Amino acid sequence: MKRTTLIIGCVLFLISAKVNAQKGKELILGVGGAITSTWIYNQNFYGEPECDYAPKYGYAGSFNLGYNFTEHIALLTELQLSHQGQKYKDDEDGQVWGGNNFQVVERDIKLYYLNIPVFFKYMFGTQSTQFRVMVGPQFGILMDAEQEYLRTEGNSSDLKRRSTYVDDKNGKNFDVTTPNIKNRIEPLDIGIALDVGADISLSDKFYISAGLRFNYGFKDVNTDPYKLENYKGEPYEPSNNIWGGLYLGINYRWDVEGYSQRSF
Repeated sequence: MKRTTLIIGCVLFLISAKVNAQKGKELILGVGGAITSTWIYNQNFYGEPECDYAPKYGYAGSFNLGYNFTEHIALLTELQLSHQGQKYKDDEDGQVWGGNNFQVVERDIKLYYLNIPVFFKYMFGTQSTQFRVMVGPQFGILMDAEQEYLRTEGNSSDLKRRSTYVDDKNGKNFDVTTPNIKNRIEPLDIGIALDVGADISLSDKFYISAGLRFNYGFKDVNTDPYKLENYKGEPYEPSNNIWGGLYLGINYRWDVEGYSQRSF
């Protein structure tokens, strides 16, 4: 965590230094949001029977800070609150676990991150519409992790939480269905973010950003005690965050050179 904070601080310091040292540059301030489709690649049911994937939609909101070095090259970072996770559903053959026959199983994993992407931005096009490609690392700090784990048992149609227990890798017995799962999820996710879109000018000072955004987390999201074999006894495989969606934002350009050359 300290290393991540130091990296972010250095990036912001370099942006500030460039603002004071270079002429004809622009500081960018803005806000944005995204509607996303979120996934966790490779499910982890802690040795219980697994379920089919179901679509899950998330959202993100951010404060943006950037610096245009030239008309084509920029650096941009965000403080982004993001809702991610995965849904599962199985209602065909039922799931058998511990002698119980679960006919319908629904599980919704809800992960909340403070994401900090650092984008290297390339722009081209006209003054009114600039197309852009942005790519860079993203650091995700886990804020909270919850799940809703519901099942029907036997001939019942009552979909509710029905506890089952297994042992983690340390031999500690835990309830698979408990709502709070923050201790099962790694506190830091590191990945890569990609954004392809356009910046559309509203005036000399304001412009709208619109694009398609994609993120892939390189780190396994599960903590060590919960990296268990699957229900077939096959070795554990890492789980990774993936999300993509439509991004929209509004930004303000601050002409640093013009401001510094004013006479008061």
